[in-house]
Amino acid sequence: MYILDNFYKELQLFVRTHVELDIDIKMPMMKHHINGDIRFYSAKDLQNLVEKLVDDLSIVERCSWSSNYISIWLKKELWTSTVLKEILISGCKYGSNDEHQGTVVSVSSDECNDTVTCLRIALLKEAVQNLAKINGYVIGSNGLNLLVSKKNNPSNSSLVLCGNVVCNVTVKDYKQRKQDAISKMSANRIESNEYPIDIISKLCHASIVYELLSVRHCKVINTECDTSNKDSGIFIMYNYSRLCQVWRAYEKGVIENYYESLPDIGAVNFGLLTSKEEWILVLNHISVYPSVIQQSVKNLLSASVDVHRLCKFLMEMSSAVSLFYHRHHILSDPISSLLPLMHARLYLVKSSIQVYENVFQLLGIEAVCEM
Repeated sequence: MYILDNFYKELQLFVRTHVELDIDIKMPMMKHHINGDIRFYSAKDLQNLVEKLVDDLSIVERCSWSSNYISIWLKKELWTSTVLKEILISGCKYGSNDEHQGTVVSVSSDECNDTVTCLRIALLKEAVQNLAKINGYVIGSNGLNLLVSKKNNPSNSSLVLCGNVVCNVTVKDYKQRKQDAISKMSANRIESNEYPIDIISKLCHASIVYELLSVRHCKVINTECDTSNKDSGIFIMYNYSRLCQVWRAYEKGVIENYYESLPDIGAVNFGLLTSKEEWILVLNHISVYPSVIQQSVKNLLSASVDVHRLCKFLMEMSSAVSLFYHRHHILSDPISSLLPLMHARLYLVKSSIQVYENVFQLLGIEAVCEM
């Protein structure tokens, strides 16, 4: 059981035991100006629970009652070390669960032509299958058959309705338009007209996946109305590649005997990660990832999926990574007094890379480590 799930269950049991109240806990807030608290609301005065919470739940550092909700701040060092250990031990399995173990489903589609809507259907089908498997579902032919289609049929309770993509070009032209824009952007970045075609192809696919899946599956997408120069898919990959480059620079330093290998995670002082940016990345993003996975398919048997949650998660996490990267120097001199802090930050970098790659795998995106 993941630490966030475990904490929620402990907290719910605690409140039920002491005041006979079932609570609805709000997920950590995603806005960067929020101070990293977890809260739950109640019309009942729970001031008397504040001290008991701190005494009874070892992970709680402090809490406060404010008119109609309790805010809880956690022990950052303990929470961070536990979460990072979970991620690094679980690896590509981090976020998976057996909540629906043994439940058989199949996912099919009835569209196959040269339209961007059908491309969206194909991407959605793949993501639904991947999400189902990581949540314990078995993909087979002897269970519920989910149909991904743009044709609305209210009588079909197994229909995953895919909204149309308003686009006046073929799939080939749509991809070419993406590729041209990314090639131009890439050339500007490296001041050259030459850029590896395999990287452009991967970036193009990441851009398309984000554009077509970041909107709830049943909603219409109008690509012709997008006049911004910002590409969210590229922004996500850019921040992932930033972390990869830091990690590779460190590994290169180890090979060249400039740095020593990372100490065992149990010997690292995560209490040194005191900045707001570091805590937001840990609590609001990599800790929350398993819950995002569960929420994405909680209504799968009713033919409702929330693949767009994964895209939103990636975007918000990338914004947090960007702030962390810009405001904090990760690698330091090997004889510096900042070495223990560097070790803690490198473990955070390594864990964040793993979470990125887990989401990429679910969405069918190939990672680009250098941009």
